Amino acid sequence: MKQKTLLLFQLLLAIFSIYSVLKYSGNQRMIVPLTCLVAMFLVGKVETAVSEREKKKKDQRVKAGKDIDEKTTFKPVDCLLKSKNVLLLTDAIHYLLNELGLKVSRSPDQSFIDRLIRTMDDGEITFGLKVLGDVGELSENWESWEEVTDFDMGKGGKRRVLLIGSNTTDEEADGKPKFSDFSANIQSLLSSKNIVAMTTLTFYKIYLLCQKKSVKPQAVLDLIHRHPGGVFRLEQYMKGSKQAA
Repeated sequence: MKQKTLLLFQLLLAIFSIYSVLKYSGNQRMIVPLTCLVAMFLVGKVETAVSEREKKKKDQRVKAGKDIDEKTTFKPVDCLLKSKNVLLLTDAIHYLLNELGLKVSRSPDQSFIDRLIRTMDDGEITFGLKVLGDVGELSENWESWEEVTDFDMGKGGKRRVLLIGSNTTDEEADGKPKFSDFSANIQSLLSSKNIVAMTTLTFYKIYLLCQKKSVKPQAVLDLIHRHPGGVFRLEQYMKGSKQAA
């Protein structure tokens, strides 16, 4: 608005300078137009400064908008490998499982289960997914042991619990993020309770394997379903697939 006002003022000065040349005589005929021209020059300088300032503000708003978009854009892989927030991790895993073509839903009656994964439309095998903000959360006194144990292998073996825990750390090595693992005690505890768990890094590797190598997610889920309990590792799938071949 300021820029338009200044341009209008310059136009009025130009008109007045022409008018003064036509109507005035003597010294006024020279002084008035010259004064108008000087005023137009100064107003032009102000108009340029105003224009540059408004352009700078606009660029800053655009940049700020892009920064906000980048911060608010949901990036499931980044969440999976960097976040410790259970809600973000759950949404990221849900999104990636959907991308693999699996049927994922919320649990209607088991609040301790974050998501249900069905291997077929008729729900032949149902996995109860429990997401952990960190692999270090598990302990002998973990409050959900009884619930997950009751759910696991229920309905004639057609239900299985799968724990997925974030194993990212704040440390970096050679500019790359580092990842931890379930402790030896927890691995033994999982085996004794016949509960299957994996890290978010393992889940990401499985996702890549299915996306890049055209491995069927069903094949991996079948291995998890038959797993005796403990920490599931991608190497187990590779070994199992070779034996099957």
